[in-house]
Amino acid sequence: MENKQYASPMNFIDKLTLYQAANTSNAAIKKNFLVRIAEFELIIADLRSKKSKDPLQHELILGRRGSGKSTLLKRIQAEIEEDPDLKARYWAINLAEEQAGIYRLSDLWFEVLKELRYLSNTSNTLRDFDTFDSDTAYTRYLYAEIHHLLAEKGYKVVLLLDNLDRILENFNEDAHLFREFLINYNDLQIIGGSTRMDEHFWRYDKPFYDFFRIHRLEGLTFEEINHLLNHWSAVMELPELKDYALRHRGKIEAIRIFTNGLPRALQFFIEILLHDSTLYGFDYLKKIMDKATPLYQERLNNLTGQQRKIVLEMAFHYEACPTKVLVEKCRMEGKTIAAILNKLQEFGIVETLKTGNKNNLYRIAERFFNMWLIVTQGNPNQKRRARYLTHFVEAWYDPKELRDLAMAHIEDLKSGKIPYDKAFVLTKALTQSQFIGTTLRDELIDYTTKLDERNINNLELPRKFDEISKEISDFMSIKDYKSALEKLDEIENEEDGIKFWAKGLCYSGQNDYKNAEKHYRLAIEKGQFNASYSLANLYNRQSKTDLAEKHYLLAIEKGNVDSLTNLAVLYHEQDKTDLAEKYFLLAFENGYVDALYNLAILYHGRGKTDLAEKYYRLAIEKGDGDALFNLAVLYSEQSKTDLAEKHYLLAIEKGDINALNNLAYLYWETNQKKKKALQLIQQHAEKVDRALGNVLILEIWNGMFENVTEKTDGIFEKSQYEGLIDFIEALLWLGQTHLVLSFFESETHGDALRTRYELLYYATLILADKTEGNLLIKIPPETLPTVEDIVQKVKEKRAFYGVV
Repeated sequence: MENKQYASPMNFIDKLTLYQAANTSNAAIKKNFLVRIAEFELIIADLRSKKSKDPLQHELILGRRGSGKSTLLKRIQAEIEEDPDLKARYWAINLAEEQAGIYRLSDLWFEVLKELRYLSNTSNTLRDFDTFDSDTAYTRYLYAEIHHLLAEKGYKVVLLLDNLDRILENFNEDAHLFREFLINYNDLQIIGGSTRMDEHFWRYDKPFYDFFRIHRLEGLTFEEINHLLNHWSAVMELPELKDYALRHRGKIEAIRIFTNGLPRALQFFIEILLHDSTLYGFDYLKKIMDKATPLYQERLNNLTGQQRKIVLEMAFHYEACPTKVLVEKCRMEGKTIAAILNKLQEFGIVETLKTGNKNNLYRIAERFFNMWLIVTQGNPNQKRRARYLTHFVEAWYDPKELRDLAMAHIEDLKSGKIPYDKAFVLTKALTQSQFIGTTLRDELIDYTTKLDERNINNLELPRKFDEISKEISDFMSIKDYKSALEKLDEIENEEDGIKFWAKGLCYSGQNDYKNAEKHYRLAIEKGQFNASYSLANLYNRQSKTDLAEKHYLLAIEKGNVDSLTNLAVLYHEQDKTDLAEKYFLLAFENGYVDALYNLAILYHGRGKTDLAEKYYRLAIEKGDGDALFNLAVLYSEQSKTDLAEKHYLLAIEKGDINALNNLAYLYWETNQKKKKALQLIQQHAEKVDRALGNVLILEIWNGMFENVTEKTDGIFEKSQYEGLIDFIEALLWLGQTHLVLSFFESETHGDALRTRYELLYYATLILADKTEGNLLIKIPPETLPTVEDIVQKVKEKRAFYGVV
């Protein structure tokens, strides 16, 4: 059995070129005509339906170069020449695509007459041009000959004219005569191709206004491209093209978008994809651009100087822009630019993006043409600034392939086998891609910079993420979240989710919980699981404890140690002490020092004082100042006064303000070091307003009674009479019964105090021996035991403090 031989990629290119040639056979054009079917069938159906005396419908096929106009005209010709019904009624004349010699109507009729004489096999002699008085007379004579020949043979002509717009431009005064012939005779139908909607077709004062039926050739759809590639695979024995579009949908969609679905531009991509499969990135793009240059250069050359200027500035801007930008760039008046933009839109070169107001946006319609302009027409600075290659690689490669490309590029950079200028272009494209992570971005920049350490080329690479993130952190530290968000928008990289996570933190700082949640979730989707921890914290702040627990657990599963402690705290707050203990211990085992302190608090609260003491001490060894304070509290509760004092003093050395108060209280409740206690509470009062009552108590304890009334007035005003039980009791302990009684009987404070502290008032009356009027009988019997307990406690405390 013989081995089957497949067509080589080069043979594929040759065959594609053959199919586009003007002299393609009818059999080949019919076999390979797969798109523009709707336009073809509409025109042919109209030809079939015409009766001999019916007026003919002239057709205009509108599309950019490479959109398939010539192929469609050739397919119409083939159908007329081979279909028995059409062949019996029509002669198809398809003049060459480039008819540079036709600049008068007489030239066109002369060419048509030559073709007709060939088709009808006649050879009658024509009169010479110089026998006529004018070109108009000669033109009328030629058409009379055409009309006579067609009438004699019983045929009509379908005249297929590519670049009809150019022919009409040359006619000038002949245009009205041309229209006269087409209106007065129905034996010649025009089917023309044009790259633009010339004013001849739309201006009401022009001869051909509303004269042609328009067929606009839009870009190919994905389905049409898939059908086309599978056909090429079968016809040219190229198995690699079979279902290529389905297997590489992303690449084909990228080609379709960049080329605006133009068949000829699509061909360039496919040719090079098969022929130069080893090319990647910029090399591949540059090779396609080289192939497209003849097509695009002609398009550019056909524009006027002003039109070309506007097109180039739009291309260099790359993004859609308003006319205001073009006014600045082109240094032209806005009205002039608006008029030219309308013309360029008619040509299919520019497209308008509606904005909902009068300030529309404009851009180059075919994105690959835009890229070609940047690469071939732009100066080096414009090429550097452009993001065209980023858009290309993002569309051409899937995210994994793009990262693989970046890693391969890093290896080339490390080896030094890629020149700086070339390295710079691809590095910039990759570092600005959303599919590249921030770490990979910085690696690419570092290795590329090393190729040009002396900054000889002075090319501007993007800033490293490390530099930008420091600025973001600075903004966040001062709660300038708006500036932080603006800075984050400068980062294109989204692959590792860091950008989304940071945005979530900013929105959380602004209490914008909806946007915070949205961006945390985007970060998690990108694998940034620290965002799970932040999302759990967000839910915790909103008391959504079930969701908080869920996301702490997810973050722990992905190795986030901070979540261990926060989950343990959550369980602690929910009185799930066993779970709290479990996660505090896990946090400690994972090196989270704060877990020691939290474990100690947990054990302290559960009465496991030995374990509490153990973990407080471990936390102290790790430098936790709060643990010093709490350990002192523990010792104080255990009446280990010396140890409590020691640790309060250590906490005070560490700057713990509350330790000042607690040590003063320790001295007070143990009736020792009065002066030291007063010094401590005075230091505390300098920093905490609510310590004023404690200061007064310790002053009286130290025998200091200066301005007592003024001080108590201040205390009552500050507290609004709330939380004064300990203050009033302490005064009674120190023998200040009459002072307290004066408060209760004061016109200013009495009513408020008696209402709030009725039991203390009764106890004060008893202690002051104010029992006249059957006071003891007036005290409600259910409260009397409590009042008696207060009186008894006061007497015991007076004995303790040595108050007579």
